[in-house]
Amino acid sequence: MDKHYFIKLFKKYQHGNLTFEEQQFLIKYFDLFQNEPDVMQTMDSEEKQNLKNSIQNSIWEHVLIDGSKKAPVRFMNRSFVKWAAASVAILIIISSIVYFSIDSKKPMEENNVVIQKQENRIIFLPDGSKVILSPGSRLNYPSSFDELTTREVYLVGQAYFDIKHNNTKPFIVHSGKVETIVLGTAFNIKAMEGESDITVTVTRGKVKVVDLEKKKVLGVLTRDQQITYCTVKTKLVTRTVDSEKLLDWKNQDLLCDNLTLAEAAELLGERYHVTINIDSELTRSQRFTATFPRNENLEQILKSICVFNGLEYQYDKEKSTIEIRNK
Repeated sequence: MDKHYFIKLFKKYQHGNLTFEEQQFLIKYFDLFQNEPDVMQTMDSEEKQNLKNSIQNSIWEHVLIDGSKKAPVRFMNRSFVKWAAASVAILIIISSIVYFSIDSKKPMEENNVVIQKQENRIIFLPDGSKVILSPGSRLNYPSSFDELTTREVYLVGQAYFDIKHNNTKPFIVHSGKVETIVLGTAFNIKAMEGESDITVTVTRGKVKVVDLEKKKVLGVLTRDQQITYCTVKTKLVTRTVDSEKLLDWKNQDLLCDNLTLAEAAELLGERYHVTINIDSELTRSQRFTATFPRNENLEQILKSICVFNGLEYQYDKEKSTIEIRNK
């Protein structure tokens, strides 16, 4: 929701002429804007409390991401808000402006993404690699890998990685005392805070798992192989698993924050086994925020995305291809 539209809704609320749908959206997004000074100045303390008391289940938390530049994100307009409120679909799309800070004293900034929502979240790394982060997990990564000899990230919690191949730049995941090294593959790491067990599961390619303190290679894993390593007892268990079935958690509801349409097309193509083509680079670079529910119908998602971004689509079900273009 646009901040200015939120203020406009609140002024309507003060005059008592909100529609039911507008009132519900105002309640839902109150937490998102409560730290904005130009929003808060429109409310006295009693009005703030009255509105906040109406909130039962906030569907969004404010997520701060530090990076190296400001990324434009499309706003949801009023016509889309009304359309979304009337829709029977679960998909709810909102927009936000993500502010990034630049420190000239540091050669490179880092992103520290913390997930505390119920749904998973997808992150596209600077090299195009994808990470699905589970609720309660944290991922720290640089804003660019360009001037680095390796691609290194730091994980607390659970994440599924789908890494772009690069022979000259190994990808390394640090998770507590364990380091997982890859060149290009897809794998899962579970290293929950407060737990001594770290589990690495491979769905494609090959990874090497290393105990950093002992400087010991724990194993080299290929598809459907898994290592569970107890860092306290230094006990190691290696097994063969059905990785897709075991890692079904990554297919749950997915928060896509500040994604380009090109990134969303790649994600939906993989999830629904279709090919999505977008007519222009300008359209491909448009950004938005959405939640993709696990069981949502593909056409409903496409309709939501296109209404939000002023686009249209054509779906050839026989060829499993979708064309997205400007109206």
